[in-house]
Parts: sequence; structure tokens; C-alpha cells
Amino acid sequence: MSSYAQLSEREVLTENDISNLARQLHARFRMDREKKDILPHVITLIEDFKKKAIPGHPLASVHLLSCLKDMEEFTLSNEFWEWLTTQDENFCDARTYGAAIECFSYQGVSLSELEAMWSEALERFSGTTVTSVAKNTGRGVPVMLLQGIITARLFHGDWRAAYEAFDICTRLYPSLTPARIYELFIYERPVREAYIVFLMACRAGTPPKPGVLTPLLKETWMETHDVRAMIRLVYAFVGAGGTPNAIHLNSLIGGILGSFPPELKPTDAEYEPLYHGMLGLVRALITVFNRMGVPLSTGSFNTIISLGGKLRRQELIHSGLKELIDAGLSPTMVTYRTLLNAVGDMADVMLLEESWSMLKTGREQLRVPWDFNDWKALIRACVATGRVDFFEGQLAVHSHELSEIFVRNIIAVLQRAIITSTATPTPTPETAPSTTPLDKQALIAEVKTLTEIFSSRRIADFTRASGSSSSDGSSLSNDDLFSLLPSDTTPSGVTLTAAQEAELHEIYVSIAPPPSVLDTETAGTKTSTGYDIDKLRFENWKAVNRLLFEAEWWEREQERRKVEATRAASGDSIVQEKKGKKEENVGYEFVFWNEERAKKRIFMDMQTVVEGMRKGEPDWRSREMEVRGRLGVGIRA
Repeated sequence: MSSYAQLSEREVLTENDISNLARQLHARFRMDREKKDILPHVITLIEDFKKKAIPGHPLASVHLLSCLKDMEEFTLSNEFWEWLTTQDENFCDARTYGAAIECFSYQGVSLSELEAMWSEALERFSGTTVTSVAKNTGRGVPVMLLQGIITARLFHGDWRAAYEAFDICTRLYPSLTPARIYELFIYERPVREAYIVFLMACRAGTPPKPGVLTPLLKETWMETHDVRAMIRLVYAFVGAGGTPNAIHLNSLIGGILGSFPPELKPTDAEYEPLYHGMLGLVRALITVFNRMGVPLSTGSFNTIISLGGKLRRQELIHSGLKELIDAGLSPTMVTYRTLLNAVGDMADVMLLEESWSMLKTGREQLRVPWDFNDWKALIRACVATGRVDFFEGQLAVHSHELSEIFVRNIIAVLQRAIITSTATPTPTPETAPSTTPLDKQALIAEVKTLTEIFSSRRIADFTRASGSSSSDGSSLSNDDLFSLLPSDTTPSGVTLTAAQEAELHEIYVSIAPPPSVLDTETAGTKTSTGYDIDKLRFENWKAVNRLLFEAEWWEREQERRKVEATRAASGDSIVQEKKGKKEENVGYEFVFWNEERAKKRIFMDMQTVVEGMRKGEPDWRSREMEVRGRLGVGIRA
């Protein structure tokens, strides 16, 4: 921008120069988040656009609108958009509409208004394609416009319409759908759907950013306590070219150790082999992450110590500390605080004084001042072990090293902790969330697969996961790959037969857009992950079927929970309405081959969709999405 004024005055800047400049400004703000450094330049470009002092470019408008959205400068973005709507294609096209729809979505503009903008964009810029055809097939619709309407529909909770646009996008651009579109579903939809969408992105060779995987691993564990599902997320991510980090390793360590059966006692015959086996898997993970350039860190061992306290396994605490030192690392203040917090979790009075002494010694060796969190950890441990007197004695010894306000705040924390401890009973292992039953051999196979993918250091061939499993279990069917819990109470884990697959493909072909529409990526070419483009289109279609089913299931579960909560709050005075003799079928009837009537009903419904498509009925696409929720592949059993 230092030379921008001179270059624009001399009229030597081209439209591509302006587009690249706007893109760089946007990228710089996303990286630094320094509004004061970027906003003045954005305003300068917009003012020069309006004066026609520089050539326009629709993508420049996209980046300027998106940058203002990220800055939450909505007054400026709205004024700019009002001007853009009156301009020609030198400044505004369908992609610009997509950026504007996304910008208005963040402001809470109603979905009806945003859908009207979507229709207006198609009418203005779909070229020779009839607007209804463009809307239903995506023909002539750029990805940026699809991204805009997907954002709007997701933000307003219209999941079926959002998946409709997602379906169009992943069929038109099976290996070119931007990671950002996958990320929208990962952030906005429940974890079961987010899990599938993340794996779809990896299978297409466009893994999301590492920061997207981090919360998904946490949510997957919180929702399912299935460590195998977590491992699959990581090896799909790395197999697609993603770069893992230490936080991902910590999550896997937490999942493996958190899967240790809480009912096992040290005196049980199975205890020692399983315990050492779990530690062996943790060591294997640490080694393989280290090979991928993720250095050993105290954070991984702190996770082990922390889980030792939460699971009330003293041996895990000792193992974590020993493994940390054996790895050539030194404990940090976080390590010492984690150790003290573990004492509090275990209410182990025998370790209290030793752990506090280690923290004090570590503080002196590291030459760091007292941290408020040091004393909070001590308070938690002392209250849990009933040794408030020990805290008071230590405070008296060190009060001269602390400021008056520091001491007052510490005492206030102590008083709150005492009140909380008397009001809320300490959780016991029996009340901990249940975990997925541990299959040690299956877990070993998953870690082996992860090790193979990490060791290869190249993009994985995801078509390996299209057939039967290998003898060692390291290869998975697509249905198994997308399966969260092998022991779901709701149906899961069905692998389709060749005949079932053929029938699904017949349905897919009957409603697939003509080849002229699907010319965005060359048929017969291979993706980086080993898929033929046409095959990946079909696999994406099946995955969307499953997502529709999962979304429907989740909605019904939410409704059921609301009814139960209302009934509980009313003292069970609300009488449940009587149901008919046959329970409502919640979908995915296609796999229930003993229900011939259900199967015929779905085929008849799909035939109605096909006829509506051929007649050009405006709502055939919405009807299709409703029916497809009952078609999915290997979703549930």
C-alpha cells in the first residue's frame, strides 16, 4: 500500500492487481487480527472503487466484504454492498453475492431475505441456465455463492436446505469443495454430523485446518467416549495431508487412558496386563507423533498425570512423572500444579505435603514468582483432603512473599471452595460418564493403522477403506470408518451387500444431474486420495444421505428430551399422548430388508422425485432430500 497512491494515479494497476491486493489485505488481517493496520487501506480501496479511480474486480469486492465481516465493521460492509448492487460485472457477480449473503448472515438478517438474495444472484448471473435448473442442480453456480447460502441456512437452523446446497457442492466439486464449507458444518452441526463431514473433507483430499480438529476431538470424546473414533479422525486427517500437533496427541492420550475400565481393581487378574498395554499404546503414539515432527512436550505427560487424578489411579500419576523425566524433559510449573490438582481429585492426604513441596522447590529452581494458580491448586487439594489447616500454615509461612491483595484474594477463594465442598458431594468413579466398552485388540489395530499412515509421510489411499477389512483390521470399510460407536443403542455399523450397493447406485443415477452439469471436474481422473471422480461423487451422495438421517435422528432426540424434561418439571402430571400399535419409523428403512413394504414405499417416493425432476417441478429437490434421509449407507442397524 506504500506505493498504491502513485501506481493508481499513473493508472498502471490492472484489475488483477486490485484483486490480489484485496486478497492480501484480507489474508493479513486474518493472520494478525490488527484492525487498525488494515481497515484504513480497505476504506481507501472502497472509496477509489466508488470514484472509479481504479479498475474493479468481483473477487476484490468479495475479499473487501469478507474482511469487513471478519472485522465486524457491518455498517461499512452494508454501505459498500448497497453500492455494489448497482454495479456491473466488473465489480459484482454471483461470487460477490455469496460474500454478501455470508456477511448478512453474521448480522442475523432473516433467512427469507437471504434466500431472496440467493434467488436474485441466480437470476442475474446464471447465464443461459434457467434459474430453477441452476437452483436445483447447481449448474453455473460458483462455490462462493453456495458457501454463502449454506452459511445462511446453517445459522438459521434450516439443516435440510443447508445439506441440499452441500450435496450440490460436493457433487459438482467432489475434490475442489473448499475446506471452509466443510468447516461450517463441523462448527454448526452436532458432533455426529461434524464427525462424518470431517472425514468427507479428508477423503476428498481437502483436510480442514489443525485448529478445526482440536475441538472436534474433544467433542467426540465428550459425546461418545469412543477413543477409536478419535484415532480415525487423526489418521484420516494425516492421511489427507494434514499436519498434527501436540494438542491432538494429548487428546488421544486422554482418550486411551480415559477408556480404562473404571470397575477394574488392581487386584484383578486383568488389571496389570491391560494397564501396561494402555501405557504401551500411549508410548507408541508419542513415538509416532515425534516422527511426524511433533516434539515431545511436558503437556502430554501432564495429561497422563491429570487423568491419573481424575480416574483415581495413583500409579498413572507416578507413571506420568517418571515417563516425563525418562523422556529427558523437565517438569514445569504447570506439571507441579497438575500434580497438586490430581491430589485434590484423589483426595489423597498422603501425597498432599509431598506435592506442595515439589511445587515450591520447582518454583525456586525455575526462579518464577508466585502464581495465583499455585495457591488455587493448593486450596483445592487441601479442601478435598480435609487439610485446611495445612493451607493456613503455608499461607502464614509465605505471607511475607505475597501482596496484601494477593492474600485477600486467596482467602476469598478458600472460603468459596469450603462452601462448594459442603454443598456438592465429591464425584465418585461410579458417577463418571460411561465409556465405550474397550476392545483392546481393535484399539491396537487402530493405533497400528495410525502408525502406518504417520510413517508413510504421504497422502493415504482412501480407497483402501472401500472393501473388506484386512486380516489385522488395519483397513476399514467406508461404513465402518464413518461409524462412531460400535455399540450404539441406536442402529449402526451396517455394511451393504453388493446387491444393496447396486440398488443405491441405480437410485443415484436416476436423479443425478446430466454429464453437462457435472463438467466441473474431469470424469475418470483420480483424486489425491485415490478416488475416481465419479466414484467420489457417488460416495459423497451416500454420505449426505447418512447426514440427513443423522440430522433427523438428532432433531427427534432433542424433541424427546424436551418432552421428558417438561414431564419431569411438571411432576409427571403431563400425560403422554397414546401412540398407535406401530412405532413411527424414524428412517433408514432401506437396510431393513425384511420390511418389504418399507422398501417399496421408499422406491415409490424416489420415483415421484424423479418424475418431479423431469417435469421441472420447483420443489422436487426439497422432496428428494426428505426421501434420501431414509436411504443412507451403513448408518445404523
